[in-house]
Amino acid sequence: MKKKKMRGIALVTAIALTSAGCAADKNPATPVNSASEGNAATQTVSSENGTGFNGPMVGQTAPRGAATTDDNIPVPEEGSAPAPKTGDTLINIDFEDGNTGDFMTFTNGGDLELTNTARQLDCSINKCGSVDYGNQAYLDGFELVQGCEYTYSFDICSDIERTVEYRLQLNGGDYHAYQGDYISISPEVLHFSVDFTMEEASDPAPRLVFNMGKMKDMSADPGDHHVFIDNIRLTVKNADNASLAGAGSLPAYLNVNTNQVGFRPDDTKTVFVKTENDGEDFFVCRTSDSSIIWQGKLSEAADDPASRAKTARGDFSEVSEPGSYYIYTASGVSYPFTIGEDVYNGLYKDVVSMLYRQRCGMALEGASAGAYAHEACHTAPAVIYGTNTTKDVSGGWHDAGDYGRYVVPGAKTVADLFAAYEDYSLTSDDMGIPESGNGFPDLLDEAKYELDWMLKMQDEKTGGVYHKVTCSNFPAMDAAPEEETEELIISPISVTATGDFAAVMAKASVIYKDRDPEFAKTAYGAAVKAWDYIADKEDTIGFLNPDGVETGEYPDAVTADERYWATAELYLACLASAPGSENDDPAKYSSRLEELARQYDEEKATQNSQAGSDNASPDNRLGWADIISYAWYDLAKSDTEFSSAAKTNLTNEADKMLEASQKDRYFMCLGTDYYWGSNMGIASDAELLYMAANISDDAKAAEYRSLASRALDYLLGANALGYSFITGYGTFFPKDIHHRPSLAAGNVMPGLLAGGADNRMEDPYAESVLSEAAPSMCYVDNSQSYSTNEIAIYWNSPFIYILSAEMK
Repeated sequence: MKKKKMRGIALVTAIALTSAGCAADKNPATPVNSASEGNAATQTVSSENGTGFNGPMVGQTAPRGAATTDDNIPVPEEGSAPAPKTGDTLINIDFEDGNTGDFMTFTNGGDLELTNTARQLDCSINKCGSVDYGNQAYLDGFELVQGCEYTYSFDICSDIERTVEYRLQLNGGDYHAYQGDYISISPEVLHFSVDFTMEEASDPAPRLVFNMGKMKDMSADPGDHHVFIDNIRLTVKNADNASLAGAGSLPAYLNVNTNQVGFRPDDTKTVFVKTENDGEDFFVCRTSDSSIIWQGKLSEAADDPASRAKTARGDFSEVSEPGSYYIYTASGVSYPFTIGEDVYNGLYKDVVSMLYRQRCGMALEGASAGAYAHEACHTAPAVIYGTNTTKDVSGGWHDAGDYGRYVVPGAKTVADLFAAYEDYSLTSDDMGIPESGNGFPDLLDEAKYELDWMLKMQDEKTGGVYHKVTCSNFPAMDAAPEEETEELIISPISVTATGDFAAVMAKASVIYKDRDPEFAKTAYGAAVKAWDYIADKEDTIGFLNPDGVETGEYPDAVTADERYWATAELYLACLASAPGSENDDPAKYSSRLEELARQYDEEKATQNSQAGSDNASPDNRLGWADIISYAWYDLAKSDTEFSSAAKTNLTNEADKMLEASQKDRYFMCLGTDYYWGSNMGIASDAELLYMAANISDDAKAAEYRSLASRALDYLLGANALGYSFITGYGTFFPKDIHHRPSLAAGNVMPGLLAGGADNRMEDPYAESVLSEAAPSMCYVDNSQSYSTNEIAIYWNSPFIYILSAEMK
């Protein structure tokens, strides 16, 4: 992990023990000192009589509540974390059990393996790499509280003389150390001890680190050697000055939540209220003067399994006059929202402009770039993994909170843009990107920027497509795009990348055939070449990172759907007479669809049986891994022999969502399984519902569209947390997002869709602060929580689709 600075007040102790290994003495000698450097709360608002409201209130004035003031962001509850006590032991690992004490490894060019040898942690190092953190052994799962004084100690030795670095550090951001130093070790056991005070704000999820990479005092890599570590202890020496403010706490979430951006006059409008009471009154109030302009009654308060809170609903669709309002109830006050015809205009521009701001390989300038302007980045040729061959793969979009570029999520993003363009005639040419004003729809200009990069990722000889291009590991969290200058590595070809590439290139040959026939012809030829590569390749393992590459994998052991999608799109491109298809036979592709569908069903069944029912992946949705519905939708719209079956398949998925939504008080379809990227799942589910509506009769289409619109409300604040998950929109939105350009700029980029609740808590910070949270409440606005608070191009793209559907 890259790091920049160290802060702390410390008293350091070190003593060398004359023995050959750390485990030789499990009771270290007395050291000689030498000086040197919870659970979410809820807001409650009661009426004066404490029991609710009596009689009509329209025309009267309601209390404004904190939600409608300028200082309206919920603050953490002080003291929600347990108070530390003097003498508390936070870490005490002696390795007597024969295990490695929950230590994990991180490598950046190094080679490190952890074992337990003679009741100590044996760090077997084969190479050091090129940076001091090339080999890292780390431990999570403890807390450092501001004002506390700690004693940290361990025994350490090596079979060579070398320098290592110990650190107690921030696990995110710039990874700076709260306490740390470089120490020299040798075959003699060193007992090291340091007293330090946590001067910074409390950290509920720091990281304990031993860096054993290439240090500045190494003239060359020392080769194979071992570092032994034992008797690791972290104790509270003095807790008298401990400050618990914000220590591992969560915001004081509101009880009353609705879409914070707002509604158009004729929209369905719903408020959700956490309450134990049935039939409470609720009031729509003007924010300008708090006057009550409408009142209604809430539904019964029913259990919501995902949030573990009784929740009532209130419909205020009758309110249609443009203006700014808030909801007032006996259980609390909502954030303000707007009613107006153009309520989504600014939002739409920012969620689309996010893709421009994620562009790689070019300088970002002007108003659209704003605070996120930067010089051209990642323009150096990249080396093909395992070879000395380099290749120009500049361009494309940075995938997420890092600067990697990945074909699989890029293809999903492009597919969503194509679907939005086709379904809702999005021809705007004034979004403020460099291509604006060229007479070509900006949405297609933006998609082409990614497609041009994807063409570079195809191997000219075989037609296979390389999975991704990244550095060997992620950069520092506050690194700007042009500051990541490490060697770029092109990871091996994968079936999933090649199949997705073939599908979107075939689709592009149809989309661009009239506007840019030369590009359409290039796209078609590339799609055919990619399809030839994967046509008979069955892969039930999927892509895995090669040795030494630690960036995102996008692994997918079900690959028949990618091959099905590619085959379907090439078939349809032939039928559409796409440029380059003149000598191709549609039957070459249509004859394969039935067999590929069977393979997909088998692969999917195998995957789910291996995962178990609790971890089975969502059925045939529009994620980056399960993408068969893109093929079904295009086939359903076609006049072919496959249309009827494809329509049935797609609407069956939509019907499952209708059924699932009835069990959720917020009308979501996830049950209690909020997975990594759940907001992408919610947006993609809504996209599929709109697709189903577009191919269904009026009555059924209305059901699908009604449920799809609930996703937009959810993502903009009508959820159990009360977050508007789009940065910069609404009142209560994420501000500490896991997104390097935002951290580098010092403020959050607007128009980013945060990942959302993840009840599997798949990062140390989330695990630390969300262990007691309900599934749909497992979200924390902290840049360290990559599993709940990262962003991605393919999370924004389904949101672009559903927002386009709503605005049309």
